[in-house]
Amino acid sequence: MVLASTALGGASVAFVAAAWADWRRRRVAHWLVGALAAGWVVAWVAAPTAMVGSALTCAVGALGVGGVLWAVGWLGAGDVKLAAALGLWLGPADFGLALIGAGLLLVALASIAVALGGELARRDLPVAVALAPPSVALLAFRAVDLASPVPGT
Repeated sequence: MVLASTALGGASVAFVAAAWADWRRRRVAHWLVGALAAGWVVAWVAAPTAMVGSALTCAVGALGVGGVLWAVGWLGAGDVKLAAALGLWLGPADFGLALIGAGLLLVALASIAVALGGELARRDLPVAVALAPPSVALLAFRAVDLASPVPGT
């Protein structure tokens, strides 16, 4: 359980690093997404669950839908990769919550950008910045759940 909790903490740090990179350079590094995927494997080996299939399905679905959104220019490739890694870590139910939270944050960022004008209004919105807070919050809840004597309480 300690290794799984550590992996969850590492994933949280990686999501924050992705958000920072997206904010500064509008790029999410391949190695960062690869580290998230590798960390998920470590967490799953440390605390195996029966939900590995749904996590993989969620990640593949995120790649598919994200690929379409990338093709029409609504998302960047880094955003799609990051969403797929998030799908691995959260699975379908929590992934949906993270997307709702990210959507609300994107609306807030867009509103601020329009109100302020300037540089942010002229650039694409940093989707990873919006994905990170709900992702980190949900991963923290998972870590607390793993640390509790009776999971789910």
